[in-house]
Amino acid sequence: MRFGLIIPNMSPYCDVRLISEAARVAEDSGFEALLIWDHYTLPWSDATLDAWVVLSYLASITERIRLGTCVSPIPFRNPAVLAKIAASVDIISGGRVILGAGAGWHRPEFEGFGEWYPDAERVARTFEGVRIIKALWERGRLSYEGRYYKVRGAVVEPKPIQRPGPPLWFGTTGRRMLRFAAENGDGWIPTMTTPREYSKLASYLRQHIKSDKLASFTFAYADFDIYNTPNEYITTIEKYGGVGCMLYCMTWRFPKQQFIAKLREFAREVMPSFG
Repeated sequence: MRFGLIIPNMSPYCDVRLISEAARVAEDSGFEALLIWDHYTLPWSDATLDAWVVLSYLASITERIRLGTCVSPIPFRNPAVLAKIAASVDIISGGRVILGAGAGWHRPEFEGFGEWYPDAERVARTFEGVRIIKALWERGRLSYEGRYYKVRGAVVEPKPIQRPGPPLWFGTTGRRMLRFAAENGDGWIPTMTTPREYSKLASYLRQHIKSDKLASFTFAYADFDIYNTPNEYITTIEKYGGVGCMLYCMTWRFPKQQFIAKLREFAREVMPSFG
């Protein structure tokens, strides 16, 4: 089992000193990934930081830990713009970016900063947007006219350090998007899914991933719950590990004053159990 840390980009956690210290502790403790929620507003808070700006900053103060979003709502931005942003952070970080991809769910932020679309359309826009992002990472100048997006002569240069581009991890439990993830993604990172549900969805996903790609595909889990003791974490992680999870990512929502202490405790008392 490998480990990741997810930081909510909302108050009180949108604190640069707290995020900086968490990133350094996570890297020094052997965490594989540090992921940030990608939201401009949330039902619980309107105080947020732009996730990609935060990741760019973290790239400058870390050296090894992988940096990404959990997850970026693809229909929220112009996909060509997101392709450029992610490529830029990949270069700044020395090739450590993960682009978490989803369809989005929080209507007020879409309406506040863009436009809201029905569920089926957001999924379709995600598919089309991902194809544009990958094309811009992999090819030269791109002109494209699809059902939802038009791109006329866009180019992403310099290219991302990771080739053919940063890995795409999909945050989804929907069968339609799971099939798309199997074909176009490099990982899966659902949340609020029981071990039994995770097992069923992971099995479905494996059935649709080509055999030559399966060995490199990351099966992760973003745990949204908070556990009070190391033993509670160990028990939970064992359950997800038993159904195929390779990378357990905890969404760190402890009170701000306990944040770093709890993170150190996890590294000291939980991670060694999965040596």
